Parts: sequence; structure tokens; C-alpha cells
Amino acid sequence: MATFNPLYLKVYNLLLNQIRSGKLKQGDKVPSEKELADQFDVSRITSKKALDLLSEENYIERIQGKGSFVIHSDTAIDASYSAMQDSSKRHLIGFILPGFDESYGVGLVKGIEKRCSELGFTILLKLSYGRKEIEEQAVNDFLDMGAEGLIVFPVHGEHVNNKLLELVSKNFPVVLIDRFIKGIPASFVCTDHRRATVELTNHLIKMGHREIGFISPPSEGTTAIEERVTGFHIAHSEQGVKLNRDYILTEIKNSMPIHEITESHVFKEDNMILDNFLKKHRSMTAIVACEHSIGEQVAAGLSRLGRRMPDDVSVVCFDSPENSRIQFTHIKQDEQNIAIKAVNLLKEKMLDSDFAVQQIFIPHTIIEGETAKAFSIK
Repeated sequence: MATFNPLYLKVYNLLLNQIRSGKLKQGDKVPSEKELADQFDVSRITSKKALDLLSEENYIERIQGKGSFVIHSDTAIDASYSAMQDSSKRHLIGFILPGFDESYGVGLVKGIEKRCSELGFTILLKLSYGRKEIEEQAVNDFLDMGAEGLIVFPVHGEHVNNKLLELVSKNFPVVLIDRFIKGIPASFVCTDHRRATVELTNHLIKMGHREIGFISPPSEGTTAIEERVTGFHIAHSEQGVKLNRDYILTEIKNSMPIHEITESHVFKEDNMILDNFLKKHRSMTAIVACEHSIGEQVAAGLSRLGRRMPDDVSVVCFDSPENSRIQFTHIKQDEQNIAIKAVNLLKEKMLDSDFAVQQIFIPHTIIEGETAKAFSIK
């Protein structure tokens, strides 16, 4: 069984092997933090941690202003080294996600924490708030802290996270959840967003609806949204229903929970776009909202126009929490299972660097709510 190997431990192991093999002898100067950082393409914090560990174990002596020097290369001093390789100790795992609420995300956080606790892992958690630069900084910070694997819920956007790409190319353990990223051959665990949207749209078609709208944020290379848009198209094709492309709106920029953004400038712009869309297409009898928060915005927009849900327009969405003020008919994702599978995949990758890339789709369910009804001509 292979051992866990974070970046600082890789530097540590190489230096230790040089000391124990006699390549670095007693009194020899060890490369500096900067030299090690350049050699291994890591941060100076990472190289410092490797040197500090060697110093703590009395392999080297660090003298301020002069550098680090080998004390001895006695192979008998192996106790702490062996302890470092003991897979029973707790290990740091980084978990990065844009945010979470009761509609989606809370279950992921709880599930990942629970499974990591069972395996003896300690979780480092960081919210990216949907910003790529925060996500990249979190990756760097976690590596510097000694994280031995990462679970990442990627932010929306068409630009690849270069740091994640670099780590995956170096075979560092990374598992993506909720979506995959084009161009990054990492394992991922998520709902089959395309199939889920096909089924949700078919649900409306079977209820007699033919004039169906679709509302989402811009896809911008985000596979989860792209897959849902594709699923909406496929459902019409499979059921022989003509798709009206004018009924597709992919310009809602803010998908935060509605109660968190009522003062947001972007939210006000979204309201204007949404109101104009709903006014222009009063012939729509049903709408598929890409996310729960967008479903709430649609409900509010219909109310502003004096239209009732579901009597005038049926609305369905993804991920409606049980305590929501509106009980939407929705796709329920299995967050618990997504979390467990993601942690298990990460563990396998940490134990075996040659572990093959896995693509796992977790089954979903449709939950009947109060926001959809059979269409009838008035």
C-alpha cells in the first residue's frame, strides 16, 4: 500500500533519503528554502516546513544567517520517519466550494465532514464565493498547510483554474464535485445534470405543457449549466415537441439565495431582465429554473406581473429545501452519496497515485411540490 505524500513531505523525503544514503554527509550544507522552492516548484512555506521537520527530528541544524547543516546520517533514527508514513494518523484534506445553503451544499459539507471523520481525515474548508482568484489562493494555502488531497466544487466560468490543472498534471490527488472542468482530467462525482433536466422537462410535457421556458445563469464553460441546457433541448426532441429558442433565458447573473441579495445591484438588473422576459413571453405555460434561487426569482417575477403559480405558470427547479417557503416540484440531488463517493475516490487516489480517473454520476429523484400542475386550455 502506498503512503500519503503531500508536497512538503515529498521535499522532506528526498532530503532525508540523501542524508540516509550518505549523499548529504555530516556537516554538509542543505539547499536553502529558496533553492528547494525553485527546485521543486513549491512555495517557500512548503520548503520551510520540510526543513523544519528535518530539524525537529535532529537530522539537520538550522543556523540563522548561515543556513541548514546535516547533523548526522544515522539510519537508526527512524522512529519519527516511520510515524510519518503511518497511514493510521490523521491527514489534512482541503475542501473548496463557492458557498452553500439549505437548497444545496449543506448536505455536501456535512457528508464530506462525516466521511472524512470516519477515515481519520481532518478537513480544511474554504468558500470561494464564486470567484476564481479566491479558489486558486485557497488551493495554494491548503498545499502550504500540508493538505494531502483536495475536493473542489469549481466556480462558474470558462477559464480553467491553472493551479488545479498543474496539480492534476503532477498526479496530485484532486476530486471535483457537482461538475467537471473541460481540460482537467480529474476524477469527478456529480448528478447527471443532462439526464435530470430531460426528466424534469419531460415531467412538464407529460402534464400537457408545450410552451416551456428555461432560465439559468450564463453557462460560460460551466459544465453543470451546459448539461442542463442540453437536457432541455433533448427532452423536446425526444417527446416530439417543438422547441421555442426564444423561451430560453441564460442571462441571470446572480444565483445566490433570494433573501441574501435583495439589495444587490446585480439582483435588480436580473429582475429587470426577468420581468421583460416574462412580459414578452406570456404564452409560456411552464418554466424550468436551472437552480432553486432562480425558481424563487421567477416566482417573485410572476407575482409582480399579477400571475399565479401554478395556475397561470408551472415552475420547476433543482434543489428545493424542505423548509422553503415555496415547495417547488424539483430535482433532488443525493448530496450525501456525492460526498461519500468523492471522499472515497480521493482516498483511493491518495493511496495509489496510478489510480485511474473515475467519472461517477449519482442518481437523483423528482420530488412533487406545489408549483406544477397539468395544463388545461382556459
